Amino acid sequence: MSRITQFSTIGALMAGCFEPGKSLASLCCEGERAFGLGCSAQISGELTIWNGRIHEATAGETLHCLSVETDVPFMQVTQFVAQDSQQIGPVTHETATGMLRRFINTDNIFLAVSIEAEFDDLVIRRPQRAGDGTRSVEDVAAGQKVDRHRAITGRLIGFWTPELFGRVSVPGFHFHFLDRDEKISGHVLEFSAGHATLSFEEKETIEIHNPTGAAFRDRRIDVNALDEVIHRIEK
Repeated sequence: MSRITQFSTIGALMAGCFEPGKSLASLCCEGERAFGLGCSAQISGELTIWNGRIHEATAGETLHCLSVETDVPFMQVTQFVAQDSQQIGPVTHETATGMLRRFINTDNIFLAVSIEAEFDDLVIRRPQRAGDGTRSVEDVAAGQKVDRHRAITGRLIGFWTPELFGRVSVPGFHFHFLDRDEKISGHVLEFSAGHATLSFEEKETIEIHNPTGAAFRDRRIDVNALDEVIHRIEK
C-alpha cells in the first residue's frame, strides 16, 4: 500500500489537540503489516505500531498493547512492505539522513522507514500518564522520562517527511523504538549503531483525517509559532 493514513496532524497535536478521535481499526489499517506511530489520549503514552500490535510506552509502566479499537489523538500508519533494504554503518541520528540519501532522493517524498540493529547507544523518552486535569504540550514535555540504553537490539519504526509538509508530520525522521523482546519502547531522541539494516518504502499518498469535535474546530492556532514548538518538542 503506497499510502500513509493519518489521524490529525503534528501541528494540531502540538497546538494542544489531545482529544482522542480515531482508532487503528477505524482507519482501516489493522493487520499483520500495520506499521506506524502515534500517541494515546492526552499524550499519556508513545505508541509504536508493529505487526498490527499497538504498543503503549508510558513512564513508570510496563510496556503494554492497546486494542485496535482504542481512539487516539494522533496516529500515522501504513502497511509496510520494504521496497529496498540496505546494510549500513556506522550510523547515528545525525548521519542517518545522509545514509538514506545514498539510496533515494528524499527532498519531496514521504517514506516509511525501519532501521534494525543492535544499537550501541539509544536514548528514548516516555510521557507521564495524564491525570484528571488538563495539561499543555509544555507540561507533557517537562514531565517526560528520558532513558539511555546500551547494546540493545530492536528496530526504529517511523517516517521521513519532507520539509514542505512540516506541519502535517515531523519534518525529517520521526522514529519510535521497539526492542526485539517487545518490552522497551518510546520516542527516539538519539541512536548509534555499528551496523544496521535500513529498509524503506516510498509512499505516494498521505490521507489525513481531521478531528471533528468542537475542541479542534474552535481552537485558535498560532501557526507562526508551530515550527519552533514542533522542532523543540519532537526533535
